[in-house]
Formats: sequence, structure tokens, C-alpha cells
Amino acid sequence: MSPITFVNIFTVNPGKQEDAFQRIQQIYTEVVQTQPGFLDAQLLKSDDGEKVTAIAHWESAAQIAALRENPRFQELHNEEFYQAIAKVEPHVYSSAVNVVAL
Repeated sequence: MSPITFVNIFTVNPGKQEDAFQRIQQIYTEVVQTQPGFLDAQLLKSDDGEKVTAIAHWESAAQIAALRENPRFQELHNEEFYQAIAKVEPHVYSSAVNVVAL
């Protein structure tokens, strides 16, 4: 079975990109990286200051769903989290092709 790619695009409130980035990073370091099935992740800040994107690889979509039930995961999605983040767009991808420079 191929890994699942989970892409989560966060639109941040004006002037809150760094705060959003720190909160998302906290979730990944305190909760996500210890979850069964988690393989790796990359967190990105857009140059325009409007987005933070998390790209993570998991063994299965079911393990991503199980993460959402973790009490600490839920606790970190608090009022302060949503003061920094205006919109969350999660997407799960099960097919991928790697393209590399020649």
C-alpha cells in the first residue's frame, strides 16, 4: 500500500502567519509525530503572508482520522488557534507520481 499524502492549507488572519505557523508546528511536534502511521511532514509559510501549508505522509487515511480523536489534538485547536487561522482546507491524496529534475 502506498502512503497517503495529507495536505492541509490554512488561510491565516492578517498579520497572524507566524502565530499560526507556531501553533501548527506545536500540534505536529506535540501530537502528530507520535501517532501511529505518521511518516513525515513539511510545514510551509507562503511568501505573501496569507497561508501556512502542512504536507504530511501517513500510512493510511484511517490513521489521519484517528488523530482527530486525540484529546491533546483537540485541546490545541482552541480559541487562540482560531484567532490566528481563518480557514482550514484539508485534502487527502492517495495517488502520487514523483517527478525529478533530469
